[in-house]
Amino acid sequence: MMPFVAVPCLLLVFSGRPSPALALSSGGSSGHGRRQPHASRESKELIRKLKQARDAKEIFGFLDDFDENIDSFAVSTAMGKLRRFGKSREALRVFERSKARGIALNVMAYSAAIS
Repeated sequence: MMPFVAVPCLLLVFSGRPSPALALSSGGSSGHGRRQPHASRESKELIRKLKQARDAKEIFGFLDDFDENIDSFAVSTAMGKLRRFGKSREALRVFERSKARGIALNVMAYSAAIS
């Protein structure tokens, strides 16, 4: 059964027609893990602080302080730090909260959610 499923996916890739798998893996307009050039100064400051956070409480404090400036890169950065602190459930809550608020999440954020 598995080879039958894989062959149609490969045919879509090489036929020139867009496939959902290609759309998901393209990374959108942000490129291959690079920061978006239009990120605001506040968003960049949030990301810098998230990277320097020493515990989960500090991360949530930064997310609350910069509530209006949270973008997809900040979400994935916060989730990665929370996982490193052993707070996987809290990382998933950050993802769900961001998605519910309508933040346009990129492939990095989805990848952080499933890892």
